[in-house]
Amino acid sequence: MTDQRAPAARDSRQRRDRATRAHELRRTLRIGSLLVAGILLVTAVVLSARFPDRAGPLLVVWTSGSALCFGLYLLAPRTTQRSVVPLTVVLATAPVAGLLVSSPEPGALLVVSSGLTMLPVAVPLFLAWTTQMRTAWLVLYSLALGGLILATGLEHLDAVQRVDLASNVVIGSAIGWVGGELLERLRARTLDQEIELRRLNHELRVGATTDALTGLANRRQLEADLLWLSTARPGPVGTCAFLMLDLDRFKRLNDDLGHAVGDEALREVAAELRRVVRGSDTIYRYGGEEFLVIMPESTMEAATAAAERIRAAIAALQILASRELGSGVLTISCGVALSLVAREHWGTVIAAADSALYQAKTSGRNRTCVVPGPVGDTAAVMPEDRRRSGSGVMDGNRGVNRRTD
Repeated sequence: MTDQRAPAARDSRQRRDRATRAHELRRTLRIGSLLVAGILLVTAVVLSARFPDRAGPLLVVWTSGSALCFGLYLLAPRTTQRSVVPLTVVLATAPVAGLLVSSPEPGALLVVSSGLTMLPVAVPLFLAWTTQMRTAWLVLYSLALGGLILATGLEHLDAVQRVDLASNVVIGSAIGWVGGELLERLRARTLDQEIELRRLNHELRVGATTDALTGLANRRQLEADLLWLSTARPGPVGTCAFLMLDLDRFKRLNDDLGHAVGDEALREVAAELRRVVRGSDTIYRYGGEEFLVIMPESTMEAATAAAERIRAAIAALQILASRELGSGVLTISCGVALSLVAREHWGTVIAAADSALYQAKTSGRNRTCVVPGPVGDTAAVMPEDRRRSGSGVMDGNRGVNRRTD
């Protein structure tokens, strides 16, 4: 179940990141729209006052452009992510287009150049462009503005006016390039920090829900998965199998061969369980040497066959159970219970599987016992179930199960 939800969680995170990025771009477009609309409106007023004989056409051209930019401000929240950058470039070039249409004299161009040269500053600062894109944008913008100046007659400007106009273009482009570079580095560092934070959060989540020794899911993950399973939509089979597994005489192995050997044996058993069970099943370390396997969409026959495969696979590992000659190899006992999916009382199903496991233990170990039929609201009790009241409860401090060996 954990494996099933991992791709969904990753896709959800990617969709959330894309949505956040799209929201930031739309916000940038709204700010740029207001900025350019204000520049165009101020330019209309300045040019109309400077050239009163052409005030009417100038007002029409520049106020129309300002109105269109404000309309884009209103439409920005509904624009697609792909269209944001082209629209931002259009906004930045709108004043140049206005100058071409209205064709003011070079003196007027010098008057409004301060506002125009701020646009190459604004665009690289707002948009997360690479160094190559930012450089290309500023070069093209400078060439376009220089071409416009030449087209309107640079010879009509005196030396001081030419220096002022060239200085505005150069200073604006330099500020735009350097500022964009600094902001891009800041964005890169922020992105690296965000990726590292996500990695650390992932490690914390894994550490909180994974058994450190075996790498299997732990009891905390079991609680979360049971909650998820309770709300899952039943599939075509409609039943869920629980396999309770317990290593036989594992305490004797620990006492005789040492805890380091016992830990290695648990790791080998966990790896073998991963190899044997289906990819859709989840394995949990339920206690010290006790494991739980949840098999969604499984029949009783399939669950019993899986338990037998597990039992045979563990015996095939040939892990020595003791130093004593003829003591045999480490084996495992299995209890199987079946229940309907989307239940609220999973504890009754686990208790039934635990009851079947106890009968497998008392019947000679290294065998599988099955609870007949699906488990109801009351936990099924196997015949001759004489478990002590504390059986099957994990010690929260040491992670050791109190079940007798």
